[in-house]
Amino acid sequence: MNESQLRTMAVRHGTRVAANLASNPDATPALLAELARHEPPVRTALRLIAGHTNATATALLVCLEDAEARPVAAGHPALPPKFVADLVAGADRRSAEAAAANPSLPHTVMAELLPFPARTRAGPDGGSPPPAAPRPPRGRDRRTR
Repeated sequence: MNESQLRTMAVRHGTRVAANLASNPDATPALLAELARHEPPVRTALRLIAGHTNATATALLVCLEDAEARPVAAGHPALPPKFVADLVAGADRRSAEAAAANPSLPHTVMAELLPFPARTRAGPDGGSPPPAAPRPPRGRDRRTR
C-alpha cells in the first residue's frame, strides 16, 4: 500500500486501525510520527512504532512516554544518543538494558558501564600483563599408539 492509502485508512477508521498501520512495513516516517501523536494515544500502536525500522526520533520520543513502548524505543538506533544515555542511567531496568545494547549509545557512556577499566594486555596495575595460567600436563597422545 502507498502512503496515501494508509493515510485514508487512518482518517476513515482512526484508532481501530492505528496498530495495523503502525505494523505495516510501508508506513512512512511521517505517518508513523502522526500515529504516535494520535490523541488519545494508541498504546499498541506506540509499541509497534517503537520497533518500526522507519520510525524517526520524533516518533520515538513520543513512544518513550509509554511504559510498554519505552524499552522497545530505547533500543532503536534512530533514538538520539542523549536520550539513549539517559535511559541507561534510568530506573527502568528493561529500558536501561535495551539502551545499553543500542548502537547509538555514546562510547563514553558505554565505557562507564564496564565493571572495570578496559585494558589491553595490561595487568591489574596498568603495567605488565598478568602471568599466563599454567597449562595442565598433557597425557599420552592417542594418535601415536
